[in-house]
Amino acid sequence: MISKKDCQILRKLAAEYAEYVQSDEMNRKREIWRLTNRLEERTVPFLIEDNGSYVIDLQDEKDLCEGEFAREAELYLRRCIGNLKNIDDDRIYPPYYPVQWDIDRPEVCSELQITKVADATGRMLGYETNKPLADLKSGLSKLERREFSVDRDLTARRMQAFSDAFGDILPVKLVNEHVTKVGNGMAQKAVKLMGMDNFYIAMLDDPENIHRFFEFVANESEDFMNWMIEEDLFCLNNGEFWCGSGSIAYTDELPRRKIDADSKYLPEDCWCFIEAQEAVGVSNEMFAEFIFPYMERVANRFGLVYYGCCEPVHALWETVNKITNLRKITVSPWCELEIVANAAGREVVLSRKPHPMKLCGETFDHGAMRDHLKEFLDISKDNFVELIFRDNCRINGSMKDRVGQTCRIVKELIGR
Repeated sequence: MISKKDCQILRKLAAEYAEYVQSDEMNRKREIWRLTNRLEERTVPFLIEDNGSYVIDLQDEKDLCEGEFAREAELYLRRCIGNLKNIDDDRIYPPYYPVQWDIDRPEVCSELQITKVADATGRMLGYETNKPLADLKSGLSKLERREFSVDRDLTARRMQAFSDAFGDILPVKLVNEHVTKVGNGMAQKAVKLMGMDNFYIAMLDDPENIHRFFEFVANESEDFMNWMIEEDLFCLNNGEFWCGSGSIAYTDELPRRKIDADSKYLPEDCWCFIEAQEAVGVSNEMFAEFIFPYMERVANRFGLVYYGCCEPVHALWETVNKITNLRKITVSPWCELEIVANAAGREVVLSRKPHPMKLCGETFDHGAMRDHLKEFLDISKDNFVELIFRDNCRINGSMKDRVGQTCRIVKELIGR
């Protein structure tokens, strides 16, 4: 599965990764996230995502492995090590190598076609679809709940290959990213299948079929969740995992029940991520009527919930706050800070997304960045908060100094 040459490369990387993730410093960072995620202490965890090429630009070596499995592990390990070496934030990684269950969840419409075009740097960020449900009344019949599947053989072979290659240095463990995202993207499905204009207009002109659409989508999500439970594919996501919009899930609060050797993990033991950023132009009343009830059905089955992405969640707080076990809400650059801070109080973590152009614009203004962050930290002084720098799609290796400066600014402002 993994050649001797590739194995030597991976063992070296695994040893370096293991040294980082098993260190006292990493344990200190884990505690920072645990205290905030539990609403126990305002520790202000922060991280800077590299959505461009920053970490790759700064790597001494890359893409040395030849085999498919080996390249997969090399990419993961180099990316993690690169972040740990170059970004002095609070990002944490699991003390093992994670192997994802190989699960297929087909689209709910087989006629959906997505066309992507590269930007000036070659990244496939923008896209358009063929909008097969543009005419919703006639298009509903195109929705199809196709069968889910898991490739247990491929998953087992990957587990065995990585265990044989470096398992004595770094443990290998099965994980399942689908658990966190099982109910996410309902509004996104509407926009992909209908187009945003058609989606918005249909809420006024064809409300019954909008409800039928979201009923189908919610049923598919619940079917997928129940299928994973029956197939014993649910995995805990309470560790060093992404739990929505860049945030970290690390907590000792889940699971809340006693788990024995024969127990299956359930949604109540895990985090869930839901959002409706495509509903950014919809009022709270329309959001509450057409979108939220269907997301809520899925979210309320989970132990802890992260809500939101780019939408200005302050306008939706009255509705979003009805989610059982709501623990984190996004605070995008378009949020009214005073409103959301006062409304949320100490009930949830405010997951603040600083404006990305403060970091990756043409120039870097140290004072402007400091003022931008200080404004939020001052307004939210009585809240539990975290800072998630994301959508930094132009960040590259030449920005090394400004990334370091930003980390120092945050630490100065929060007193670390």
